[in-house]
Amino acid sequence: MRRAAYILAATFLLTPAWTAAQERSAALAETTKTKTIGLSGFSDDISGGMNPGGVGSNQTAPIKPWARVSTEPVMKSESEKQGLASPEPQSPELGTDQSYGEFFAVPPAGVPDQYCLQCGMANTIGQCHQADDGSGWVCDGCGCDVMGRPVAGFDSAFRLGWWGVDSKDSPVKVGEFQDLSSSPFWDLDGIWSNGSRTFDYTFSGLDQEANFARADYYGGPQLAINFEYERFLHRLDHVPLSTYDLNNGPPGPTDKVVGEDLNVGEDYAIRVQQLDARFKGQLTNNLKWKVDLWGMRKSGERQTNAMAHCFNVNPPPAGANYTCHVLSQKQSIDWTTMEIKPALEMNIGNAVVEYSRTMRAFGQNDQVVDRTYTAFDFSPAFGTEGPAFDYAWVPENFTQVDRLKLNVPIDCANQLYSQVYLGDTENKFRGTHRGFYGYDIRLTNRAIDNVTLTAYAKQDQQNNEIPTDLLTAPPLGVNTGSPDSYEPGSLRHPIEYNNSRIGLKGKWQSPSRNRLSVVGGYEYLQLARDYADYNTLSGPFTQEDTETHQINIGPYLRVTPSLDTFVRYKARFITDPLIGVREEDGKFNTNQPEQQHLVEMGGTWSPTSNFMVTSLFGIENSWHNSQYANFDEDNYPILFTVWYAPTNRLSFTTGYAFLSNWIDQDITIGFQDNPTETTQWNYDGYNQLFNIGGNFACTATTQLVGGFEWNRGSNSFTVPPSPAGANWSALPSFSDVLVETTRINVGIDHEFTPAMNAYFRYVYFDYEDLSSGYDSGTTNMFLAGLTVLR
Repeated sequence: MRRAAYILAATFLLTPAWTAAQERSAALAETTKTKTIGLSGFSDDISGGMNPGGVGSNQTAPIKPWARVSTEPVMKSESEKQGLASPEPQSPELGTDQSYGEFFAVPPAGVPDQYCLQCGMANTIGQCHQADDGSGWVCDGCGCDVMGRPVAGFDSAFRLGWWGVDSKDSPVKVGEFQDLSSSPFWDLDGIWSNGSRTFDYTFSGLDQEANFARADYYGGPQLAINFEYERFLHRLDHVPLSTYDLNNGPPGPTDKVVGEDLNVGEDYAIRVQQLDARFKGQLTNNLKWKVDLWGMRKSGERQTNAMAHCFNVNPPPAGANYTCHVLSQKQSIDWTTMEIKPALEMNIGNAVVEYSRTMRAFGQNDQVVDRTYTAFDFSPAFGTEGPAFDYAWVPENFTQVDRLKLNVPIDCANQLYSQVYLGDTENKFRGTHRGFYGYDIRLTNRAIDNVTLTAYAKQDQQNNEIPTDLLTAPPLGVNTGSPDSYEPGSLRHPIEYNNSRIGLKGKWQSPSRNRLSVVGGYEYLQLARDYADYNTLSGPFTQEDTETHQINIGPYLRVTPSLDTFVRYKARFITDPLIGVREEDGKFNTNQPEQQHLVEMGGTWSPTSNFMVTSLFGIENSWHNSQYANFDEDNYPILFTVWYAPTNRLSFTTGYAFLSNWIDQDITIGFQDNPTETTQWNYDGYNQLFNIGGNFACTATTQLVGGFEWNRGSNSFTVPPSPAGANWSALPSFSDVLVETTRINVGIDHEFTPAMNAYFRYVYFDYEDLSSGYDSGTTNMFLAGLTVLR
C-alpha cells in the first residue's frame, strides 16, 4: 500500500536554547518512532521495546532523523548493504554464479520446465525461480524477487519545521557540532521499487550548518550504488595566552614570557563536508567490480601560535634580558582530501581474489601567516627586526596503495586469508617520498570440535627520505653558513620503522548446557627503528628495537539461564620501549611502560523478563623503572546499569560509570646549562557519569518520556617542594581541568487518531568549566510538532 506522510512541526523558544545536533536528530528520531508505530501498542506491553542502555544512553552517536515509514523488499542486495550473509537456498540447486538470493536459481535436476504464474512464460535457466509457497515459478520479466511479486510503487514522507534557538556564554562546547542560531529544519524521505530495481533516499536539513543526504540504488547484480553526504559545523577552542600581555604596555625586566594575541575573543570554527560513495557490479558470473569514492573538506578559521626565544623586547645591552615571545593569530584554512579506490574481485573455484588500488590526494588553500624575529640569525643583528617567516604551513601530498587480497578455504577445517600491499606517499612541499609495504597472513583451523584457532603473521615496513629541497631563504628559512643549525646540516634523516608480529588466538566453546567458553591468545611484536640516533649532552644515544610479548585469556560462563559472567586478563611485557630524548641537556623520560596488566570482570543478571543488571569492574596497572624513567600508573574503570519495567506501562533505565587514573612519575625541571632537579610528581584524573531515564504510557494514546544526566571530570597534578628552593606552585594551574555538565530532557507524545499525533520535547544542557570558566555555556530548547499520516 502506498502511503504518504505530511508533517507540520512548530518549535517555540524558551530562554537560552538547544544543546547539540545529536540531540536534535535523536529527538526527531524518537518522535518519528512514536508516530510510525503508534502509541496504542504500549497499552499491551511497552517493556519489550525499552532500551536497557543505562549509562551512556543519552550520549549515543548522532542518529539520522526520521526513519522511513515504508519497507523495502528483502533481497541479498540489502543484506550486502548491512554486511550480512545472503540467505541459503532451500530447494533449488545453486547455479554456477552462486546467485541464489540475488534473484534467481537453477531449478532442481529432473524438474521439467515450469511456467511463470504471472505471465505464463516458460522457465529458462537463470530467469525464473520458485515461488515462496512452492506453487510454481515466477520470472524476472514480471518484476518478482525472492519474496514473490512485490507491490511496485513509491512511498515518501516530507517534514518541515523550525528551531527556536538561543544560547548563553561560550558556544564552544554547548554548540561544538551545531549552529546555535534559529533556523528551519526539513526532511524528504522516500523509496521506489518495481521488484527488480530499488531506489531509496533521504535528504535532511538539520540547521543552517548541517545537512545530510543518503541514496541507495539497486539495479540488479550489474549495478548497486550507495551514496552518503554530510555537512556540519565544528567549533574549535581559542586557547588564551597565559603570559604577560604585550598589548598592555612594555614588559618589565622579570617578564620572561610575553604573549601577543592578535584576535582576542575570536570564535574559531571549521565547516566539515564528507562524501562517501560506493559503486559495484558484476561483469561475469565470476568477476565483480567495485569503485569507492571518499572525500572530506575542512574550511574555516583556526588559531595558530608561534614562539621565538630571545625576542629582545627590553632595552640594551643586547642579550641582557632574554624573553620568549608567543604570537597568536587567526588563520583561514581550506583542506580537501579526495580518495578513489577501484577494485576487481574474482572467484577462482572456492577462492576469492581481490585487487584494489587506492589513490588519495590532499590539497590546501590556506592563508599564509608569518612572524618576525629579533634574535639568532633570523635578523641582521640582535634586537633588529628581520624579515617575515611563514609558519603553520600544511604540505600537500599524494598517496597510492596497491593491495592484493586472497581468501580461500583449503579444506573443510582450514581457511586462509592473506593480503599484501605496496604504497607511497609523496610530500609535494619538500619533494620527499615515504614508501611502505607489508603483508597480513591468517590461517583459521576448526579441526577440533568446539575449538577455533587462528595463527597470523603481519609485517609493516616504512621507509623515508631526507629532504632535497632546502629551505635556505626567507620566508621559509635562512642560510647563514652554520652547518649544524640550518639546512642542510640541520636536517636529520627521518626514522624508518619495521613492525613485525606473529601470534595465535583461539576460542573454545563448551558443548555443555552452561555454555562455558574461553578465549585467549599470544602475540610477539618487534618494532625496529633505523636512524634513531641522537647526540646528547650526556653522549650518543641510540633507541633500541622494542620487543613486546602479549598474552590474554578470558573465560565466559553462563552460570544460570539468567546470569552471564566473564573475566578478562591481558598482560604486555615490553623491552626497550620508546624513550623521550632532550639532546640539549642529555635528559630522558617516557610515558611508555615496561609492563602493563589489565583485569576486567563483570556480567549480566536478568532474573525476570522486566529486570536486568549489568556491571563491569577493572584494574589496570603499568610501570616503568629503568635508568631513563620511573613511573607507576593505575586505572580503575567501573560500570553499573539497571533496567526495570515494574508494569507494562512504565520503564526505567539508570546507570553509573566511574574512571580514575593515578600516575606517580619522576619529572626533570631545568634546561641546558641551568641546574636541573628531578622530583616525583603526582597526577590524578577521574570522571563520573550518572544518568536516569524513564518512559510512562499514561494511556493507550499518551506517553511521557524524560531523563537526567550528570557528568564531572577532573585532571590535576601536584608538585613537590623544590630541592633548590624554587617556587613551582603556579605550574598546576596552567593545566588544571575541572568540568561539570548537566543534561535534562522531558517530553510528551499524544495520539489523536492512528493518522495524527502531537509531541513536544524540552532539553536543557549546561557546560561548566569550573577551572577557568572560559568555555562555560548553557542552552535550552523547546520543540513542538504535529504529525499527520496519509
